[in-house]
Amino acid sequence: MLAVLLLMRPGRPVGAADLIHGIWGAEAPNAAMTTLRTFAWRWRKVLESDRAAPSVLVSDGDGYRLILPTDSVDALRAESLAAQAERAGAAGRLEESRDLLNSALALWEGEPLAGIPGPCAEYHRQRFSELRLVLLEERISLDLELGKAARCVPELRSITAQDPFRERPYCLLMRAFYQTGRQAEALAVFRAARQTFIDELGVEPTVELQNLHRRVLDGDPTLVPSAPTRAAYGLSQPTVGAAPSGAGAATGAHGGEAGPSRARKLEPSAPALPRPAQLPADAVDFTGRTPLATALCLALTAPDRQALAMVSIVGMGGVGKTTLALHVAHRARASFPDGQLYADLRGSDTVPADPGTVLAGFLTALGIASESLPDDLAARGALFRSAVDGRRLLIVLDDAKDAAQVRALLPGSAGCVVLVTARRRLPGLPAALQSDLEGFHPPEAIELLSQVIGEHRVAAEPEAALALAEACGFLPLAVRIVASRLAARPRWTIGSLSDRLVDEQRRIDELRVGDLAVEATFELGYEQLTEEQARAFRLVAAVDGPAAPLTWAAALLGIPVFEAEDLLESLVDVAMLESPGVGRYGYHDLLRAFARRKAKADPVATADAVDRLLDHLLATACSAFQQAVPGDPMGGALRSARSSGLPLTSAAEARAWAASEGENAYALVEQITRAVVADGPEDAHRAGRVPVVGPVIDLLIALSPFTADILVKLSVSTVVPLAEAAARAGDRKAEGRARFLCGNIALSQSRLGEARSQALLAVQACREAGDAFILRQALNDLGLACALMSRHEQSIGYYEEAIAIARDLGHRSGEVVSTVNVALARIRAGQADDAVRICRDVLTLLKTFRDDAGEAYARYVLGLAHHELERYEEAAADLTACLELCVAIGLRRREAQARYRLADALRLLGSPVRAAEQARRALSACEEFGDQRDQANALVVAGRVYMDQGRTDDARGALERARELYRRLGLPDADTVASLLDELTDPVAGPVLGC
Repeated sequence: MLAVLLLMRPGRPVGAADLIHGIWGAEAPNAAMTTLRTFAWRWRKVLESDRAAPSVLVSDGDGYRLILPTDSVDALRAESLAAQAERAGAAGRLEESRDLLNSALALWEGEPLAGIPGPCAEYHRQRFSELRLVLLEERISLDLELGKAARCVPELRSITAQDPFRERPYCLLMRAFYQTGRQAEALAVFRAARQTFIDELGVEPTVELQNLHRRVLDGDPTLVPSAPTRAAYGLSQPTVGAAPSGAGAATGAHGGEAGPSRARKLEPSAPALPRPAQLPADAVDFTGRTPLATALCLALTAPDRQALAMVSIVGMGGVGKTTLALHVAHRARASFPDGQLYADLRGSDTVPADPGTVLAGFLTALGIASESLPDDLAARGALFRSAVDGRRLLIVLDDAKDAAQVRALLPGSAGCVVLVTARRRLPGLPAALQSDLEGFHPPEAIELLSQVIGEHRVAAEPEAALALAEACGFLPLAVRIVASRLAARPRWTIGSLSDRLVDEQRRIDELRVGDLAVEATFELGYEQLTEEQARAFRLVAAVDGPAAPLTWAAALLGIPVFEAEDLLESLVDVAMLESPGVGRYGYHDLLRAFARRKAKADPVATADAVDRLLDHLLATACSAFQQAVPGDPMGGALRSARSSGLPLTSAAEARAWAASEGENAYALVEQITRAVVADGPEDAHRAGRVPVVGPVIDLLIALSPFTADILVKLSVSTVVPLAEAAARAGDRKAEGRARFLCGNIALSQSRLGEARSQALLAVQACREAGDAFILRQALNDLGLACALMSRHEQSIGYYEEAIAIARDLGHRSGEVVSTVNVALARIRAGQADDAVRICRDVLTLLKTFRDDAGEAYARYVLGLAHHELERYEEAAADLTACLELCVAIGLRRREAQARYRLADALRLLGSPVRAAEQARRALSACEEFGDQRDQANALVVAGRVYMDQGRTDDARGALERARELYRRLGLPDADTVASLLDELTDPVAGPVLGC
């Protein structure tokens, strides 16, 4: 199901909320997000098994994006072929249009998405089935236009038998019989269809089918393709208006002779009513939107309509509402023989159109003299409803302001339909279909670009074309603007214009040509906002990312959550903001750039908003820290006094909050860091960015118990600019904490030299600032770096100083970690007996207070010590206990480490099957995390297991990969692995690697 959801939007991100709903519907399990990540990871391994191949499935925000060629998804290819067929038909190239439709239909093979469960799959199954029928009907209609009626009859008989309530196939079958001279059979089709509708549905056929029946009775020659068309294809003109030989006289539904000579009752002729045709022209290069356009057409021309039908298209400025509405109106106009009315309601203008004035225009177009029009709006509305009663009219109301404006313009007749466009939804109106229009899919944007500038230019730079469309946010107006600019400059490359759009603030200026401008379109919507809405629109844009949580928005705005929700929902209603999920709000990329441009007028307000958000996040993260590590004084040392944050009352709540908002918080940190880097240390200080450096660093520290996996993905380059900015400002405390983070990140990535140098800088800065909390942690990290570099006695010295500080601070969990680190150093120094004693003392201490993470670590190191002493049963028991704790509290990296250590112990206990399973699971987890040192350790254990099983080739492959990883990290373990490779035939146990 994940594949279906992503394949329907290749190249476009699909958020986690949409993926979860599409897979499980309203009954999503509690672990849906975790399961989704697992699905994605497993699928990515299959898609990218060839490591030289480019990425296919990539993370995007909290969801995923599938990168595929535009013609690799049959569903999208069918829609593209249908759009090409429509254009060819509009240009008079009927045979080409018919062939394109046949190509599209050939892509169907059985039921779409057969066997795939879930609400999303069912929706697409129905959509594709409907699309196939529509395309089949269009192709048959073209065959009739091309004079190939005889071959259409069997196909149409089958369609009407399978779907007896679908009217268009009956119309086509009647035309096919009529064109082949079988007028009586055409009339029989009508009688059978009418009887079916009356018996089964209790309704008469639609006006369209009844009109066709009358035309067949009258022998209407226009039902046969024109002579020029037929002559162009070498076709002869059939005889019409008479029954085929031997058929006898045909009788109509109400009696009387069929054919043009049938006697009629003469009636006095009535004056012809005006037939308005006010629709503006359809776009000659209309692109995409095929399924939606088809659905809108069907809603407008539905045969069983008993009341007025209204269809609305809602969306942000520039998304193509008017273009789509006019295209649909032109497609549907044939179903409305009494004409079309059009009005621009100017809902985005400061002064919208007056409904009374619009009604005056409609009434005069319908033949009512202007001097006869009443002055009162209600009276004009009543006159309009009377004038259109019994008529079939298509009315297009473009850019409506609100429901009240539209309501005054609605007819009362069921024969009329109304197509409305607006930037906001119009509640309270009788809409048969309300569609929220989004931006282009990538293939649609590329197709529009190709039509305007030429396919050869796009084919020459496909990657640049996609990048250009992405820079436009796939907004149709923006794509049309860049396409027009390129068309006017044939010597420009697509890449050159794409490069001009890289800068977010410059992008808005570049997106203008002639009288088209994205900024002008957005400005119309912005001017309609209240002062409160405009402030919210500007300030919430300060944060990067696909969607900000409601609590973040409330913090940015400095107002209660319930007030923020009302305010943001009002912005969603006017299409100035998007809500991809409950309690989350985001922008179209170009709207965010526009909002930030507006915010530049008051940079102090934006800086204050970011400060408020940081205070909120830091206070909440500190609360989470204290729940996760109870009794740790570090949480108090990080607390922000200006915000209370969210009230977290348990470790489970803390973990849930961190899982939900941790990555967003890191994205905010990286955004602030980029701003500091862009300014440079001195300019950052002058720009007032330095005061946020301390809270940003503290936020990262407060999140550290929850986000070890994310820390692995962070780069030291993210934090170094913060340290340099703090140093420039003379803030040694903030600098020391930043240096500690740099060392911690480098250590997690096994860059030992860098980790040691950053930890030394952190120790020096923390000593000078008197920051004992971080000094203890920096000393601990310094000891670990030295231990991994085989400087065992030096590492023990750093650990012991860290233990002393922890005791002074009452930091019991910190004391536990550093003490267990001493035990680990003793193992590496060949003193495993001392390590066993230390770990047992720690486990005794832990009986006096709860520290699950500390206990898991102590049991892990105790298992290593027993393994070193060749007490493999005790090692397996300790590692199993560690593993159970890790699974219970979610320590996934420690769980992976425990698994490959347990695999080695089981191997030596003679349990190769269990050992292989643990090694496999450990290696899979390490590859998912991307930790190369743990991955190498797991590969060594797997290699040993394969050696014991006599799988020499598998063992060599695993060990060679491990050696390459160790070499890449500069670790001495590479030499030990080299020895194992030299002695593959000797399965004796070697030393434990990479403790």
